Order: sequence, then C-alpha cells, then structure tokens
Amino acid sequence: MRKLGERIHTIERLVIDASRVTRYLGYPRKVPIWKINFVLPEYCYIFRNSDNSDISLEIENMKGFAVVPALSEAESLKRLTDLMPDFELQEEIERL
Repeated sequence: MRKLGERIHTIERLVIDASRVTRYLGYPRKVPIWKINFVLPEYCYIFRNSDNSDISLEIENMKGFAVVPALSEAESLKRLTDLMPDFELQEEIERL
C-alpha cells in the first residue's frame, strides 16, 4: 500500500506543531530531542501520520528545522526521512 502525502510549497511559511508529545515527555524515561536543520526543493511532499505526529516542523524559503524525539541521532534522521523524504541536511544535528 502506498502512503499518501501532502504536497507543500516550501517558499511560504509553514509551521506544524507536534500533536502527540506524551511519547517523549512521559515518565519513567524521557526520550532525547534532536533539532535537525535542512533545505528542501521548492515543492515537496510530507507524509504525516500517527507514527510521526510527535515531530514539529518550521519551514520558510526552502529552509527549515525539525524537532524530533528519538533515542539516537540515527533514529531521528530516519524518522524525519519517513516524514519528509526530500530534505537535505544543512548543519550538524543538535541534541536539545
């Protein structure tokens, strides 16, 4: 089955808040948060679903950043790739 994505125009400002934050704020173990800066093509697709609804994004002028809860840096990249396959990493990934 193919995932349905939403086409977005990355020149315009777009903010997507995390809607399921209990995954990483809950007791007993807090999941690390990673900030990933990226660049995008002018038009791209995002594939938002319940598995990645805890990722927040801010995009404008083909640049943006995501705040991704994940156990490791590698997992944060994989989760962002599942959400937005067309991004290119812009800077080092920062643990918040």
